Amino acid sequence: METKTVTHEVFLNATAHEVFEAFIDDKQHAEFTGAPAQIERKAGGRFTAHAGHLEGTTQEIEQDRRIAQAWRSVNWPAGHFSQLTLTFTPIYEGRGTQLSLVQTGVPADQYESINSGWRTHYWSKLGEYLRAKKVAPVRRFLEEFKNHANIDVVNETWTPDAVLHVTGFPLPPGRDAQKNVGRTIFAAFGDVQVEVNDTVVEGDRVVERHTAHAVHKGEFMGIPATGKKVFWTENHIYRIADGKIAETWSEPSFHDLLAQLRGAKTATQAGD
Repeated sequence: METKTVTHEVFLNATAHEVFEAFIDDKQHAEFTGAPAQIERKAGGRFTAHAGHLEGTTQEIEQDRRIAQAWRSVNWPAGHFSQLTLTFTPIYEGRGTQLSLVQTGVPADQYESINSGWRTHYWSKLGEYLRAKKVAPVRRFLEEFKNHANIDVVNETWTPDAVLHVTGFPLPPGRDAQKNVGRTIFAAFGDVQVEVNDTVVEGDRVVERHTAHAVHKGEFMGIPATGKKVFWTENHIYRIADGKIAETWSEPSFHDLLAQLRGAKTATQAGD
């Protein structure tokens, strides 16, 4: 039987650990491909993917670096396996991954479908999946914490040792720092609504620009309640680890906010 070799070089905006786990963890594999998968995570372990249409054995596994498998489609000649090797190389200071695929022994009459199948069923879906997975805890935190004053959601969206950096306000590590910031804001402002203006994802970082609108209902930084409708902007860099927020750098435009509370023009209004 004539065979061919499939080779792909794929660049993904995610860490090698994230990409590796998406392949070897059967739950994640099923989530991003949209089809059931069963994967024994060990050398010699069996696997099936795409609802049983793909099957084989994992021959070698090196965490976050390499997977080698005897791999076949169930419509190939009985007993025939290709040799699939996936290599995960960190790039961009570890924030990106170069995924190298070499698949030898592919039946020649199946080459085109296998070659295009990797692009259609894996690479395009994987990039979208990894991006959405990192944005998910950030978006949940925004909706439940900022827009609905749910302080307890911090326990579910932040790691226990998370670090919050706010310019001019040194804070201790841990979830309580973010909870206390929230309590201060919600005591001073009501009807808080925060909208997302921009989202950028790179490696394990999610960068967002927000605009917040609220009513000044309580004392804030020594200024008594004014009842004014106010706004401020926020720039955040979130570092994501294992599906949760592990570190955040935040820069809210308190100078604009204080100007509104004191009755002066904001920097934005001055430019109108």
